[in-house]
Amino acid sequence: MNNSAHSASPTAVPAPAEAPVQAPGTPDRLGKAASGVSQQEDARASSADSFLTPPVSVSDYDPAAIEARWQAVWLAQRAFAVSPPQDTRTPAYVFAGCPFTSGDAHMGHIRSYTISDAYARFLRARGDAVLFSLGFDSFGLPAELEAVRREVTPQAWVARCVERMRGQFERLGYSCDWERSFVSSEPDHYRWTQWLFLAMLEKGLVYQHVAQVSWCDSCQTVLAALQVEEGTCWRCHEEVRFRRLPQWFMRISAYVEDNESGLDTLPGWSKAAVGAQRAVIGRVEGVEVDAALFDGTPLTVFTPYADAVEQAAFIVVSPAHPLVDVWTEQPQVAEQLTRVREAGWRRDDRDLEQVPVVPTGAIASVPGVAGTLPIVISPLVDARFGPTAVLGIPALDATDESIAQRLGSAFGPGAKGVGALGSSWKVESRSEAKPRPAVRYRARDFAISRQRAWGAPIPLVHCKACGVVPVPFADLPVRLPEDLQVTGAGNPLEGIEEFTRCVCPTCGGEARRETDTIDCHVDGMWMWMPICVPFEDRPEHMFDHPEYKRWLPAKQIVWGADAGGYMFDQRLIGKVLQDLDTLPPVPGREPFSRALMHQMIRLEGRKMSKHLGNVVDPNELVVHVGADTVRLAVLQAASPGRIFNWNDQPIRYCQTFLKKLYGYAEPRLRAWAAGAGEESGAEESSGEGLPAEVRQPRIELSDKRRRRLVNWCKTALGKVTEDLERLEMQRAAHNAMLLLTRIQDFEQRACERREQPRAQDSEAVVAALLLLVQMLAPLTPHIAEELWSLAGNPTLLATSEWPQEVPTAEAPIAEEATLEGEEGTVATEPPLEEEVTTEAAPEEAM
Repeated sequence: MNNSAHSASPTAVPAPAEAPVQAPGTPDRLGKAASGVSQQEDARASSADSFLTPPVSVSDYDPAAIEARWQAVWLAQRAFAVSPPQDTRTPAYVFAGCPFTSGDAHMGHIRSYTISDAYARFLRARGDAVLFSLGFDSFGLPAELEAVRREVTPQAWVARCVERMRGQFERLGYSCDWERSFVSSEPDHYRWTQWLFLAMLEKGLVYQHVAQVSWCDSCQTVLAALQVEEGTCWRCHEEVRFRRLPQWFMRISAYVEDNESGLDTLPGWSKAAVGAQRAVIGRVEGVEVDAALFDGTPLTVFTPYADAVEQAAFIVVSPAHPLVDVWTEQPQVAEQLTRVREAGWRRDDRDLEQVPVVPTGAIASVPGVAGTLPIVISPLVDARFGPTAVLGIPALDATDESIAQRLGSAFGPGAKGVGALGSSWKVESRSEAKPRPAVRYRARDFAISRQRAWGAPIPLVHCKACGVVPVPFADLPVRLPEDLQVTGAGNPLEGIEEFTRCVCPTCGGEARRETDTIDCHVDGMWMWMPICVPFEDRPEHMFDHPEYKRWLPAKQIVWGADAGGYMFDQRLIGKVLQDLDTLPPVPGREPFSRALMHQMIRLEGRKMSKHLGNVVDPNELVVHVGADTVRLAVLQAASPGRIFNWNDQPIRYCQTFLKKLYGYAEPRLRAWAAGAGEESGAEESSGEGLPAEVRQPRIELSDKRRRRLVNWCKTALGKVTEDLERLEMQRAAHNAMLLLTRIQDFEQRACERREQPRAQDSEAVVAALLLLVQMLAPLTPHIAEELWSLAGNPTLLATSEWPQEVPTAEAPIAEEATLEGEEGTVATEPPLEEEVTTEAAPEEAM
């Protein structure tokens, strides 16, 4: 990986190109005739006249040139480099997830990373030491299958994706420190995925088990529960079936309660983010009671209906329950159970008739229930309570009522003591055990073995003498073959002798490597961590680097609405590493202080998807309208908590606004820079053509209109600051954009009684414009940087402080207190809007 992105030496901030001076009498681009007065002559106008008049030439807004220029300057000056540990500013780590290298970035990425970047830029301006970067999630099926389709190696495909996606992110102006980036398929990185596997294996948090797993015939691999979407594969959308295979599992059940209790310590998380965690955990409170099978085998059963145990009519057992094989001795039960395990089924299918229910012929006695209850098997249990056994109570539960109706009157309310196959059993003695409070969780251990080649090899060897032997930590990484060729048919690692043949670490005898790879879901569990560690330190100190004390817990995590499972697992890994005494203790054990889950972007009523072909290409948008327009449209069109139903209206609206802003501000800021520079008497900086120092504009307070402008500016600054702090980007954009209308209104009214505004009024316009530019900097950084520079500021706006107040100046003694005819005007002016809608801002705000 190239980590020399910021190796260029700092350079001076370039001056924007001068606007051409129009010939007298020729029409400008708006069809108005210019007066023929140069900027220099205009700047020398007396203080009684505006330095903006006669009109100056207005250059066309050229986002391509502006954006390329400032991106180069930010890169050369390392504007977004992470500060050294000695920095005493408040550390703020902003994490925005890592994109899959399955092609170019899409609009979902753009929404997530634009929100994150705007917040990171805001925090820098507020004075925090910000850590912000992006890694690339490059292992897994998406990359492998795309490499097969394009007939290239996965390595080559990933390299192409990383280059293109990083180029997209740079063109959008994301303020990443690319020296903190990473690619998860690089050996020096996945060495630590293998280390984590072995460390968790030692602690019993990884184990092997022959179990029912979700299998995709098309992709020829096991899928995690999160990769099964409505009974189909998340990648190819083919139906998923069950298979029983020896698999390596991760024991997340050991941390479910810890992750749940931790939610009460996260007041900075959005309601959607907390709700997503609770949905993943799936806590259900109720009671459990010890039942007994005919042969005395104990069976603990659960129900959420604590006061209705006596109404139970049957017991439903998960196909993954440890005792389920007890009933497979009967051929007809075994046959049906096999079909359940190997057939596809929808975990959340509302048509309950489509979910299999298998009578076992077994019965059990339950304390508090008259007679005996028949036992059936159904995957309906898993989706509601996890792999457990539950009491069926048709009188209270619609699902249980459906099961009873499907299986006949023997399962109806009040039917006791009759087995599913008609057998009868009278219990001689019954336990007097009473129901006890209990909790069940839908979250459960999941398989992490994958029968594909493009993943971190599982660091185990198979020895005839010693069995399964872990690879020593010192021998990591177990590397994939260079230039690995994949065909989509099975796992090619199985046929590569150079890879499979090895020596047993224990006895030194001949052994063979494990050919399953670790699911990329495990890579994602700790993908928030490498950014905290300097690149040069990662080979030795990935999980125990002292900078974790500086950056954790992270200030903010921003993810899409479908990332609840990943956030759960990332929180889990943070706790696991603390329990392993590897990661330094984190306050509250939680790695993320605040979390925002934004909603998806939809097109034609469906989630944007390459598979569905309903995508909008952000590359084309940037080429046609510029990065700032795309950024502003994505932020302004809808609040993060609302679904963004894509249409081109926000693009048109934001493009119009930025053109209007530039056309209005550019001549005024140029004229101010020229006039203020001459007034200051400062010498020009060498080679740049701009004054070394420029007097900063202020709003003089003797006039009511100017005082009203100050109030508008204060309101806007307060609202935009508050909006950005809360990541209400749509409100921030609207309130900032509305201020431009207020500034123009002020100037128009100031000109009503004279052909030209006073110099104090013109200076007030410039002061308000520069305040607006500062507020827009997190949202539209390129045009903001350009306008900031046009005003003669010698330093980068990207590294400047957030404004704390509106720049004002007291009136000179000789200045009149009011202007004639101004009484009563303040009360008739509307205040800055208090509330905004979640739709595009109204046209009048433009």
